[in-house]
Amino acid sequence: MEAMGVPNSQKYKISKHATMRIRTRFNIPKTKVQTWTQRFLSEANFFKNDDDSNGNIQIYRDNDVLMVLNVEEYTVVTAYPYNPLNKTNGLNPEILKRLRPSLHEIIEDEQIRLRNDLDGKMLDLQLAYQAYQNHPKSKELLEGYSKVVNDIHRSLEMSQKLVDDVQNLAK
Repeated sequence: MEAMGVPNSQKYKISKHATMRIRTRFNIPKTKVQTWTQRFLSEANFFKNDDDSNGNIQIYRDNDVLMVLNVEEYTVVTAYPYNPLNKTNGLNPEILKRLRPSLHEIIEDEQIRLRNDLDGKMLDLQLAYQAYQNHPKSKELLEGYSKVVNDIHRSLEMSQKLVDDVQNLAK
């Protein structure tokens, strides 16, 4: 799994332009922009480099938000909504209309896949917890229990990310 968060996130300053864009595009009150941005920086994953910046401008993504960062000057340049449809240079409205019913099926299939995935993991969780419960001083059993909890959390996050992306296509 990818490392989460922007390296040296605490060093970043928010440009006036970015502050204005965050407030208008995401309806964030002025008093909450700093907190909102810090949360984003701590949770985001690298998305891509700006092709014309020699690696100094990087784009990070968290859910449906992209943030442009000047990594050399530790500056938040701007933020904007992420729309996967932009990657297709826009779809013909007729094609999108035909795709929408399939998108709902993808979500339903993902819910079934997640349930099946969690069935086994929940049994693993129960067994790991029982083992730890019987030997509460065992560091190894606690680590095993924690690993299963983290696996479940990762499965839920990945499933939710897929569902969110598909729902955004359906809009």
